[in-house]
Amino acid sequence: MRIIRRVLVAAAAVFIYFKTFLTSELLPSALQKGYTDTVSSIRTAITTANPTYLSGPYGRIAFRLHKLSDMTVNPPGKYDPVPKHQCRNSSDLTSTLSDRGVLDFKVSISTDLNMIFIGDSIASQLSQAFDSTVLEPHYDYNSNSVKRHFHNSQYLPKREVAHICVTESAPIRGGGVSAYMRHNFMISSSSMKRRGVCGHGSKSWGLDVVDSLLDYQYQHPVSKQQHRHKSDNQSDEEELTHRSTRVGRFNAAILKIPALGWIKDIKSVTKEAIIEEIDLVGKYFGVETVIISTLTFSNNVKTLDDWEGIQKVNEMIRQIAKSWEFSQTKDISVQLILVQELANFTNQLIWTNAKHMGYDVDLDFSINGWDGMKASFLLDRFESVSKYFWPPSIPMVCSKRPNGTNVRSCVQNKISPDGGHWCTPTLGPRYSASIACLLGCVYNGEYGYLLGVVDTFNIVNKSVRVCEDECNQRFMSLVPVDDKWIDDGATLYSRSSP
Repeated sequence: MRIIRRVLVAAAAVFIYFKTFLTSELLPSALQKGYTDTVSSIRTAITTANPTYLSGPYGRIAFRLHKLSDMTVNPPGKYDPVPKHQCRNSSDLTSTLSDRGVLDFKVSISTDLNMIFIGDSIASQLSQAFDSTVLEPHYDYNSNSVKRHFHNSQYLPKREVAHICVTESAPIRGGGVSAYMRHNFMISSSSMKRRGVCGHGSKSWGLDVVDSLLDYQYQHPVSKQQHRHKSDNQSDEEELTHRSTRVGRFNAAILKIPALGWIKDIKSVTKEAIIEEIDLVGKYFGVETVIISTLTFSNNVKTLDDWEGIQKVNEMIRQIAKSWEFSQTKDISVQLILVQELANFTNQLIWTNAKHMGYDVDLDFSINGWDGMKASFLLDRFESVSKYFWPPSIPMVCSKRPNGTNVRSCVQNKISPDGGHWCTPTLGPRYSASIACLLGCVYNGEYGYLLGVVDTFNIVNKSVRVCEDECNQRFMSLVPVDDKWIDDGATLYSRSSP
């Protein structure tokens, strides 16, 4: 029986414990449901020291929000190696998206968890945005983290594009591990090979890649006081040494189901295929927690039927997560599945930008199924100019509505550079904060959680769902974050109520 490590709660004087309440002043009507007069799952503590900020009342993962001008933390797009993904020559965000607390902050994260991100090039972008939050500015990412890559010279000059297949960063801030494995399709037993291929359109995933990620050795900092007692004449300053550590297994996997384009028919994404992927990730990576991101709109959504199919898959993901039951008799380690409502966040971005451009859209995000209503504007596209790429949606990539017909270009926005990928300087902070928040629902808490204990599973599942919902409401939306959370000495951590 596996027990998630009991959390130690420190009472040091440098930490002041606060309970944050969600009120109607903080949340618009679209987000008040279920939270009026209830204690928030997201807590804050004030600290004046400890740059790793993982000791204290947090548990195993905590995070901070910083002003964009704070140079002590990385910009979220720092590690994306593909120039066309970087959104450098785009216009400012619309007035609504530029509101204080919406997209004007960076994130840093501290954790001792081992995390693996799996998915296509969009997942690569997002995992690298996450890596920017857990690594220090002086860190050499290309030399230390990138393990496998390829050049997509079939379509573009070789010197321009280096696509990443595998990364592994260890130790990250707090002592954990962050890794990424590229796979453009659903992970299945039929696509498993002894050796993986790092290349455009590869349909297989390799056990050699899995083994290399698990066998990776790194120097883990540990206190010398773990090995001996301090003598009377030693300094009070903590001394550190390093020990060689093997990754061994991952605590959590963050899965992104590949976009349409790689998957030709959205109907092929079935409940059975998703569960098979979860089971295989649990079996081979040893994870006990899986986060699945909901599918987003892209240039490969060619019809409203495609869009409706994506919404059905997202609802399927939610139902799989809610109904998941850990079985001690199965040779599978996954105990909890969480949903990251990435589609809700990106749809709100696109809808808000479309409204600014003059499209007839509703911005009442409290209506059930709002992203399926009046959605035909999504299909307003550029003229097709390439046999390799389906043209992007104008409200997804443009900041102003272009005039005329057969449009091929526009003044671009800071949401998407090409209709398929995302501008990580814009989306990266909220994406990363939501991952830290969701993982905190499982791994933080005064009492810890006995995941896998059959008698308590329903209680644990219910309390985690409340926390999961708040993390998504807070970060996978356009709700402004609390001013006091940004550069005010606040360390944030989520925790499910016991």
